[in-house]
Amino acid sequence: MSKKILIIGYYGSDNLGDELLLKETLKLIAPYVEKSDIKVLSYHVDQTKRFHGVEGVSRNKPLRILRAILGADIIIGGGGSMLQNVTSNRSLMYYLSLINFGMMLGKKVVLLGNGIGPIKGGFQTRLVKRTLGRIDYLHLRDKDSYDWIDGSEKKHIHLGQDLALENATGNTDTKSNKVIINLRMWKNVESLQAVVKPFIKYVEKKGYAVTCLSMQDGNDDKAMADLGHVKRFETLEALEEEVRTSKFAIAMRLHTLILCSNYGVPFIGLSYDPKVSTFCRQMDMPYYESFESLSFQDLVKSFDLLESNETVYVSDLQEKMSAIDAKMDPLKSFLCNLLE
Repeated sequence: MSKKILIIGYYGSDNLGDELLLKETLKLIAPYVEKSDIKVLSYHVDQTKRFHGVEGVSRNKPLRILRAILGADIIIGGGGSMLQNVTSNRSLMYYLSLINFGMMLGKKVVLLGNGIGPIKGGFQTRLVKRTLGRIDYLHLRDKDSYDWIDGSEKKHIHLGQDLALENATGNTDTKSNKVIINLRMWKNVESLQAVVKPFIKYVEKKGYAVTCLSMQDGNDDKAMADLGHVKRFETLEALEEEVRTSKFAIAMRLHTLILCSNYGVPFIGLSYDPKVSTFCRQMDMPYYESFESLSFQDLVKSFDLLESNETVYVSDLQEKMSAIDAKMDPLKSFLCNLLE
């Protein structure tokens, strides 16, 4: 008999990175669970139904959330950085409340492909560590999170990878002469805009077409409004095709960089968050952290290096991605035992 699942996360908010994570979460549990037995916490339940074919539960309807938790056998946190308070404590406390309430009701709780932090404050740090010490299984996407929680000392914690990482570097699609640009709203983004605007003109003079790629309506599109035409995507398939057929990328969003890695597209990371820096180091790709000090000449120099060594960078990405599938084996084994 199929188990009842409630998936929690930042879904239905027009953020395509989070929708990629939900897509992969559903793919992982699909062999064991009927879609009719899955409910997903969502800002826009209609969007969740349209994108993924599963029932959404409005995150702003407490009684419906309560009924969904009561009716679930297992609560799954489907990837991303749910547990962080870099902007405020509200989101952190919201997810901790759901997790602890589920455990109080005797539900199994597992977090898949999560990154922890940044966590500010001693009380918040102790609360997160105490909560994660009590859940049934924690699959972390990066070593920084694993070390922060002392994962090697706990049998229920596994170091894996981001759920959206999927080796497709062997695809035979022809790469067009196209460069992806992705910015998001963030503090000091004006410094980036001032550098990226002339950089776009530079690469266009070299013969490239530039795609200003938006991963979230109302955010990325605003950050790139003055840089040129911003491309939005109605489906995940259209987004993936855009990345798959591009040659290079310069991006802030983690999941833009992850898609580039999936399809062997060399990139330059613009790190607004430690998770971006960590991933760029993992992939041995260039990145910048200090937006205020980044110059047009810096970006041009990095791009020219990327361009002149394209074959090497592509080969390096392919080599790293070839080991991706094996990292998911412990998680797949756990889910098989949990859900069968």
